[in-house]
Amino acid sequence: MSNQILADEVIVIGDKVDMVTQKGAVYRTMIEDRLDNGPFLAGIPNRKGVHMDVYQGDDVYMVFYRESGRYIAQMKVVALENRGGIRYMWLIQKTMAQKNQRREAFRLPVSFEVQISEFREDFVQGLVVVTEEVNEEVMETVSSRDISVTGIALLTRRQYDLDACFLLSMHLGRSAVHLRDPQGPDKAPALQISASVKRCIPWRTANTFNTGMHFFGMTESMSDGVARYVLAEQQRQIKRKRLL
Repeated sequence: MSNQILADEVIVIGDKVDMVTQKGAVYRTMIEDRLDNGPFLAGIPNRKGVHMDVYQGDDVYMVFYRESGRYIAQMKVVALENRGGIRYMWLIQKTMAQKNQRREAFRLPVSFEVQISEFREDFVQGLVVVTEEVNEEVMETVSSRDISVTGIALLTRRQYDLDACFLLSMHLGRSAVHLRDPQGPDKAPALQISASVKRCIPWRTANTFNTGMHFFGMTESMSDGVARYVLAEQQRQIKRKRLL
């Protein structure tokens, strides 16, 4: 699920692109002009008759496509103008394009609680009992969107920098209450995994980001444990669908 920053894929005039607002809404438009390797000109798109809500100074994400894949770049709206009743925006590119790599492993859609803590070299990976001291180091507690053997997608309230490293704590297949209440009746250890940020883009709701993280430093037994969970949960989900 990793992304890679590439400098050799650039946005060009004529590209049909998707614009993703900070609220996560997606609109389709086209790059119509560019000023001397500077700002790009694009029409302000509309969906079902409603124009994209955009203002000068806004940050947006542009998604463009090549035969080699899908690319995402962060843009800034530097000016708006009206030409013959048609609304346009001028955009400058703030970041190099990120390529969304093909998935390395099957992703299981599943929601459970995950705690994000600052990364430290002396952090212990693997199964660790969550204590009050560990809880004090938590930056935020979030929900997962999906998980694979190689990484996880989270819905975060913070926008994290690409390639930043963190420690994730989670109880696979267990109630979220166990992370919040280490003194509860079930003191099963949480799985702690180091992960780096490979994607962080606005989600469908305000102040929420779809954050993809890639696991690293895992032992073989940790990888096997996550793989067993993914397989077992997939089978449970299939059985539930059959019963509906």
